Amino acid sequence: MTSTDLQRGAPPRWCETIDGIVWLPRLAAKVRAHDAGTLGTYLLGQSPIDDEFLKVAQLRYADFIAIVRASADDAAVLAAIGAASPGAIDCLRLWSLEMPVRRRSFMWVLDVDDGYRRPAWLNVPVAVVNALMTPLIALARKVRPLKV
Repeated sequence: MTSTDLQRGAPPRWCETIDGIVWLPRLAAKVRAHDAGTLGTYLLGQSPIDDEFLKVAQLRYADFIAIVRASADDAAVLAAIGAASPGAIDCLRLWSLEMPVRRRSFMWVLDVDDGYRRPAWLNVPVAVVNALMTPLIALARKVRPLKV
């Protein structure tokens, strides 16, 4: 599967699903972009939602990254999660129903930042905020590096 260049565009929207599971396409795309050197300012290893997803799946980052690297597509990633962590798929489906409700405000901000729900008048302010966030993202990556 080809990687998305996250230096030039956004990963899949948080609500895109694979077999009823949200966040998986987004997280897998971030892994692929990381491997291709095109992650840009997106977080991998520092995102609280990534952490939640992997906790529910009962996987470490290293396990998930290995699964993505070995899988042809997101459906294969999901199948490998099920094989590596029995019961995880059912738990992830429940999480997929609950997380967007509990994290509604965060998902709205994410949609605005990624451009999925951004009015044109916010393009310049979002670009400025994102430019200011670059040093903070670098700091987050130093303080909490990805554990592969």
